[in-house]
Amino acid sequence: MPTTNKHFIHSKPSWLLIISLMVLLALAIGSCQPAETPIPPTDVPPPTPLPDQSAQLAAWESGDHNFYDIGHGPNTWCARCHSPQNWDPEAFRGPPPACFTCKFGHEEEMQVAEGNPFVSEEEWVGIPCMTCHVIAESGVVTEGIAWYDPIDGEYDAVRTVTELCEKCHVTTTGNAFGSAVTHKITLGGSAHLNYGGFLGDVPPPTVCSDCHDPHSLEPKACVDCHTDLHSAESPMTGMDAVMPSVTCMACHDASGADAGPHPDEDMGGIWVPVETTTSRGTTSTNYLLSHSIVAKVGCDKCHFEENVNGLTVLTAAGEIPPTPTPEPTPEPTPEGEATEEEGDG
Repeated sequence: MPTTNKHFIHSKPSWLLIISLMVLLALAIGSCQPAETPIPPTDVPPPTPLPDQSAQLAAWESGDHNFYDIGHGPNTWCARCHSPQNWDPEAFRGPPPACFTCKFGHEEEMQVAEGNPFVSEEEWVGIPCMTCHVIAESGVVTEGIAWYDPIDGEYDAVRTVTELCEKCHVTTTGNAFGSAVTHKITLGGSAHLNYGGFLGDVPPPTVCSDCHDPHSLEPKACVDCHTDLHSAESPMTGMDAVMPSVTCMACHDASGADAGPHPDEDMGGIWVPVETTTSRGTTSTNYLLSHSIVAKVGCDKCHFEENVNGLTVLTAAGEIPPTPTPEPTPEPTPEGEATEEEGDG
């Protein structure tokens, strides 16, 4: 009968126990090691900063789009254009004489109309950014333009800046709704519409914002685009002496208006386009803000014979016309002598 190694039999479980304890110890040590901190990727672009629109906002705050005046229709009818979000489609013109709630220049007290209630300055919205622009969730104005319809609360697409401006700058006189505004601005004449092509290599202005800051509404001066007016090659050479007293539009107006001293004496008598009208037996002359411009004009537009302003008579080219030489008076024929014509007869 073979002999048995009793030491081996009793020691086998001890080795298994030792191995198990070593494995557990290794696992415990591994679990106590600090976790590795993940390294952020280095190729992530920085966040895009929001555009700085403070200049546009400041211009808007100084302009007529952010404007309240009890003399400019602070009511629910005129608000259709002056403050679209205060407009009431149910508003209507009241019976005369108080057709509109407004304080007209010749009156001391405000007229209060039946059909278009007064809107206080605290409630007046004006024409904020959202009227012409879509506002992003960040609160900044997105690129592009659109018209906010206050009725359905949706934006209407517009193709050009002029189309956007004409949402309010429109003439509605004589339509079926009884509205009567004449706010449409019409460009006319060969200078800006350029029927005959560009004047040089510079294209003419085609939309309102080519000449007007869309936020402050400040217009450009003629010299901002026509920088050569005082150069030696300018067709205006020699006119520097009269430029301070005559505006460009006094001569270059193409609407057919007259030119004359500004009716407001505070303007110092500078010449501008003027319009003389007669209403209820009263004749008045007013300054005309013309947008119709023609490039070439003749001096005889104002300097014609017997002009009411006593201006020197000039030709279209600006020259003083020659004094006509009087025809010689024929000498009287003595009685009894026949003239050559009679003798030939």
